[in-house]
This record gives sequence, structure tokens and C-alpha cells, in this order.
Amino acid sequence: MKNMQQFDIILKNDKIKSYNNIALIFLVLNFAVFIFLLFYDVYRYPALAFILALIIYLLMRWYLFNNNKTNYFIDEFVFFIPAAGWLGLHNYFVALGCLLMGLLYKLSLQKLKFVFTRGNIMKMNFPKKEFNWNVFNNVILKGNILTLDFKNNKLFQAEIENKDVNEKEFNSFAQLQLQKDQNPEA
Repeated sequence: MKNMQQFDIILKNDKIKSYNNIALIFLVLNFAVFIFLLFYDVYRYPALAFILALIIYLLMRWYLFNNNKTNYFIDEFVFFIPAAGWLGLHNYFVALGCLLMGLLYKLSLQKLKFVFTRGNIMKMNFPKKEFNWNVFNNVILKGNILTLDFKNNKLFQAEIENKDVNEKEFNSFAQLQLQKDQNPEA
């Protein structure tokens, strides 16, 4: 999208389905462990509390998913439930691991967004990064594929998600910025 010589480009994240499957496996494993813990008197009530909390939360998310209010029935907050269950069992290390998994899951679902301005190129999601135009040999958008050709022989290519970017305008803008960087007085 062009706005005062700025282009916002969002890249497709083709790995989201894999990340969702990993999160589901993680939850199923936690669920299985807590089912197993039901057979021990000392762990029965914390395990039962975890199982009930997880079932209630997943039913709520499933309802939202079926009514098209969410993209997937699992979100990053579901990782707090096993973390709370492990805290109830005084296993702080595993609880911390659950919280870290939730954070990584949230970060993995972010859309990769680049903002192209006259001054630089910014990667907007975590970790944010800013590139000067002088680190690129070429920047081009063709057939909904963004290509960033770095001068250090790195090449980045990805399919864009937002199809409203005018390729001709973007490529003209990028070539102008690359030429200005090579000829600063222009």
C-alpha cells in the first residue's frame, strides 16, 4: 500500500499450520500427563483442575472458531493453563517452559511486515530491524514475490499476502531509492 512514498508489505507465513500442529501436540502431551497424574492421590486435585480448565477453555475457543470469530481454536493464552497446572504441582521449571512455549507460539504467528520508506526498510515484527537502502543490490516485487538481494550475497524471497501493492509503482520506488543511495547528490 502506498502512502506518502511508503509501501507496507505483509508476507505470507506458510508455516502457521505447522506451528498450530506443534501447539496441539504440546497440549495433548500435557493433557496426557495430567490424566496420568489423576491416578495419584497427592496430584489428583491439581490434575483435575488443569483438565477441567483446559476443557472449558478449549470449548470456548471451539465455539468462537465455529462462529468465525477466530482463525484457529488454539491461541497463545492456552499455554497459561498447563503453566498454572504445573505451578499447582510446584514444578516451576516446567511451568516456565510452558510460558516460554506460549511466547514462542505468539511470535511464530506474527505476520512478517516490511515498511519501505525513502530513508530505509523496516522489518516491523519481533525482532524489529532497520535496513538502509545501501545494503541492497536490488529490491523487486514480481508475481507477488518480494526479493531482497543484499550486497553480502544473502537473498531473501517470500510471497506477499497483501495483493493491493502496485508492482510497477513499488519497483519504480525501490529502484529510485537504490539509485539515490548509489548517487547521494541525485
